Amino acid sequence: MRLLGLELRNYRNYSRLDLEPGPWLNLFLGANGQGKTNLLESVAMLALSSSPRARRDSELVGPLAPEARIVAMVESGSRRSEVRISILLDGERARRRIEVDGQPRRAVDLPGLFRVTLFWPDDLNLVKSGPEHRRRLLNQLLVQVEPGYARALSRYTRVVEQRNSLLKQVAMGEQPPSALEVWDLELARVGGQIAQARSRAMEALTAGAASAHAAISGGEQLELEYLGPPEDLLGAVENSRAEDLRRGSTSVGPHRDDILIRLAGRDARGFASQGQQRTAVVSVKLAEAELVGQMTGERPVLLLDDVLSELDGERRKALLESLSEPGQVVITSVEAEPFPTSVIGRSLVRCIESGQVKGCG
Repeated sequence: MRLLGLELRNYRNYSRLDLEPGPWLNLFLGANGQGKTNLLESVAMLALSSSPRARRDSELVGPLAPEARIVAMVESGSRRSEVRISILLDGERARRRIEVDGQPRRAVDLPGLFRVTLFWPDDLNLVKSGPEHRRRLLNQLLVQVEPGYARALSRYTRVVEQRNSLLKQVAMGEQPPSALEVWDLELARVGGQIAQARSRAMEALTAGAASAHAAISGGEQLELEYLGPPEDLLGAVENSRAEDLRRGSTSVGPHRDDILIRLAGRDARGFASQGQQRTAVVSVKLAEAELVGQMTGERPVLLLDDVLSELDGERRKALLESLSEPGQVVITSVEAEPFPTSVIGRSLVRCIESGQVKGCG
C-alpha cells in the first residue's frame, strides 16, 4: 500500500501542493501551526472518505476559495488508482464529491481502496476522554478492512435515530408501544453485526498492542478490554424499553460500547502520565497497522503526527526501531533532533512553513 502522489488545492492552509512521497519514511519538519497536521489529515481522508478531525467539511476549504480538492495516486498490490475528493462550498455548508479513476463513488464505498493508520496528539483522548473516542478507533479500523462495515454502521446510526424519535412519540401517546418492535428487531440485527466485527478486531488488537507496548516501554503491561453490548441484544433492548421511554433515547447497543485500557493492571485514565498515555496509544496504533496487514495482505500507510514528543530516549529509540519494517510512513515533527542520522539518511525530509513544502536547510 503506497501513496504515490498527492495534489492539494485550496485545502486548509495549502493553496497549492504537489508532492511525490518516498517509499519508506517521509519526515516533515516545521513549527506548530504551519500545516503538518493538515497534510496528514488530507491523506487520511483518502482512506476514510471524511476528515477525522473537522466537525464540518466547510472547515477544509481554504480562505476565499469556492472549493478544496485532494487528488492522489494510490497503489494497492499491482493496481494504481486516482482518488479525487472535492469539497464544494454552498453558502455556509459544503458538499463532498468523490471520484475514483474518474467514476463517482459514494462515501461509504471508498474505505478499503487505500488504507492508513493514523496517530496524532488528539488520539490521547483514547485514554483520558469519553468512550466515543474509543469507538471511533474501532470504526476507523473496521471500515477499511471489513466489507460492509461502513454500510452497517450507517444503517445502525439511522436505526437508532429513528428509534429515538419514535420513543418520544410513544411517550407522548402519538404512537402505540408496538410501533417500536420493528425497530428493536432491526437494532438487534445490525447492532449484532457491528458488535461481532468489533469483538473479532479487539481480540487481535489486544494481543498486538500488548506486544508492541512491552517492546516500547521496556516490559510494562498493557491490557485492552472490549465492553460491548449484551450477547442477547434483542432481549436487552426489550428489557430497557421502559427506561428508554422515560429518557427518550436508546440506552443499549454498540453506540454505548467502550474499551477499558489498563496499564500494569490499573485503569490508565486515573494515573497514567502523558508519556505513558502516548506510549499506550502508539502501541494500539502499531497493533492496528499490523492487524490491517494481516487481514488484507498489505501494510497500511502509517501517518504519525508529532509522535515522539513526551517520550523518553529509550521509548523513542524503540518506537523508531518498530518503524524499520517495510511500508510507507509519513511522520511529522517540530525538529529533526530526535531522529538518528541513520534514519534521516534513508528518509525523504521536507520542511513545512505556512502551507509551503520545501527542502530543509
